[in-house]
Parts: sequence; structure tokens; C-alpha cells
Amino acid sequence: MIITRKLVERNVFSRILVPIDGSKCSMEAAEYAIDLADKYNSELIAVHMIYYLSSHDYSNLVGMVTPTNIQLILDNAKKNAENWFEKINTRIKEKNLNLKIKTDVVSAISSVHGEIINYAENKKVDLIVIGSKGKTGIKKMLMGSVASGVVTYAHCPVLVVK
Repeated sequence: MIITRKLVERNVFSRILVPIDGSKCSMEAAEYAIDLADKYNSELIAVHMIYYLSSHDYSNLVGMVTPTNIQLILDNAKKNAENWFEKINTRIKEKNLNLKIKTDVVSAISSVHGEIINYAENKKVDLIVIGSKGKTGIKKMLMGSVASGVVTYAHCPVLVVK
């Protein structure tokens, strides 16, 4: 590879996406994303995907998720996400960094990994930083299903944080 001035001056990662679900791995991924965003002067996007079709806690007696229950799911997920985003902002302030950060909560229609990939493509993300296991991660698995799906199908580089 020949390295030219143009390549060196180019911002390698102008937008970094970090999906957050509140798990230890996702918050550790956020730490890496913060450091990379600072190093490359990147915009940091933290996103939480809500996949309510699998939320048994909000189904009625026959197992159906009703519109009222969907609103409860969305409200609770947004409240949780805001707490996680606040923790990320606190870490940025503690590190005395001047980062551009955007936060978003998105309802996942198909699969969580599919929505992360679509979101990354739509936002023209250059790097996805994702935790190896989310809240439902099985301890003996090397990588969770969401992280595995993102690694397999993403259009951009993916950094998996263990």
C-alpha cells in the first residue's frame, strides 16, 4: 500500500456508531468508541435498538403484544437508553473531551443486527464498535448473535469489544 498525503489527511472514521443495550459489554464498547472518536476527531453516534416483538414481559394473557403494551415498551426502553446515554456523556466529560455525540432510540422491525446495519448505512457510518455479547449473551459463546450478524453483514469495519 502506498501512503499518500491525501490518505493521511483523510479522516479515516468520520462517523462511529456504538449500539448500546446497557450490558457491560456494550458500555465497554462505548469506552472504546469514545477513545476512537477522540483520536480520529469523529462524530460519535450511540444508538439503542428496541425489539419489542420478543418482549414477553409486555404481552397480554394470550401472549399478544398490544398497542398499549408497545407504548409501555417504547417508553421504558427510551428511559433506559437515556440513562445509558447519560453515562456515556459523563465519561466524555470526565475525560475532558470535546466530542460530537448524537444519540438515538430506534424500533427494530426485523432483527436487531439488521436494523443496526441499516442504520449504519443510512447514517454513512465508517466504523461500528459493538460489544461481543448483549444482555441476553450466553457466557460460553464467543460472540452474541447480534454482534455476529453485524460482523457478517456490515458494509463497514466492525470492532468487537470483549
